[in-house]
Amino acid sequence: MLAASAIAWVASTVPNLTDLTVSRVARQIAAGESYDAPLLRQIIAANLPAAQRQCEPKALRELLVLQLSAADMTVRGTDLAQTDADVDAVQRMSRILLGCAPTESLGWLGAFWAGSRQDGLTARTVAFLGQSYRLAPHEVWLQMMRVPLTFRAFDALPPTLTDAAIQDFNDVFHDRLFPSAAALYVKSPTSARSRLLDLTCDVSERERLAFWYLVRDVGGKIQHRCYPADDRPRYLLDN
Repeated sequence: MLAASAIAWVASTVPNLTDLTVSRVARQIAAGESYDAPLLRQIIAANLPAAQRQCEPKALRELLVLQLSAADMTVRGTDLAQTDADVDAVQRMSRILLGCAPTESLGWLGAFWAGSRQDGLTARTVAFLGQSYRLAPHEVWLQMMRVPLTFRAFDALPPTLTDAAIQDFNDVFHDRLFPSAAALYVKSPTSARSRLLDLTCDVSERERLAFWYLVRDVGGKIQHRCYPADDRPRYLLDN
């Protein structure tokens, strides 16, 4: 039943490429889905001038979601020129968004990500991340985007921000968004995993087992007092 549920969830979250409206694509990306970076750039190019001209925070926020996703994919590749262009675009769009809406947490997150790529983890870039947490500590759609970016710098961040990142995961998990929580857990640094799993012990055994299976399905592994200690392959466990 759990396996069938997981398959149904995956099928339900495959992007519908016939609907490329900015709002829909931004929602899907925030939920953990992926689009081709060139397609995202095309959507941004077609919509950014009007959003910037109108200084419309909602539209600018959604377009920044798309640009962050495109840039995050590009930096994993080998095209250094495109990487620089995408990081610069995140920086520029973050400034535009913050110029129209200084309290937009995503704008500060974009400034942190781009700044850390360009200048490293300086006091200034870390302060940008702190602003993101201060302005939106519990917005789940944002937390699902913020956690992976924060986890990459986790061991170099001050305790206030590592605690905030742990809380991001906790909020996602306790909203019963278990597939998203499993994906975030797999992306977490080793130094954070015991703390993350400690926070999952208060749900039912059935829910913990569902989370355990989901982590295994995306290539992760759990070793913790609240979870089974069996390391056998999945097909043996199911039997």
